[in-house]
Amino acid sequence: MSRKTLNIITIILFVVSIIIGVFTFVNSSAIESGESGLLNPLYYWTFILFLITVVLALLLPLPAILKNPKLLKRTLFVIVGAIVAVGLVYILSKGTPEGEEIMKTLSPIQQDDYTSHSLVANMNIIAVEIALLLSVVVVLWSAIKGIVKK
Repeated sequence: MSRKTLNIITIILFVVSIIIGVFTFVNSSAIESGESGLLNPLYYWTFILFLITVVLALLLPLPAILKNPKLLKRTLFVIVGAIVAVGLVYILSKGTPEGEEIMKTLSPIQQDDYTSHSLVANMNIIAVEIALLLSVVVVLWSAIKGIVKK
């Protein structure tokens, strides 16, 4: 993919993100009053952007990875590690919300929806904490490695 094509795709994604963000911000009073359906476009758009990022991150370096067997082995190790990390995050996250008073006011269908959103929110929080911890470890490792080499 050329640089120009990537820039055009980036601009399109950015414009759509701004439109959805403005739509959500303009309707923020409706969101506060409990009309959660207005958050769904923002939620789904974020998920679509995440999927696009994952697909591009896997596909763009593919030609270079296939030419170098050492890099292929390292890439497979990272992919398996990411899958294990997501599984671990799923196991660690609680699917039950903290506020039992809220659950009593909801219908059974709303309770299932609330529980699934709670599980996803907990998974996101734990994943961010793990990513933060790993980034701190990598930064410290790089600093220690740089000091030892000098």
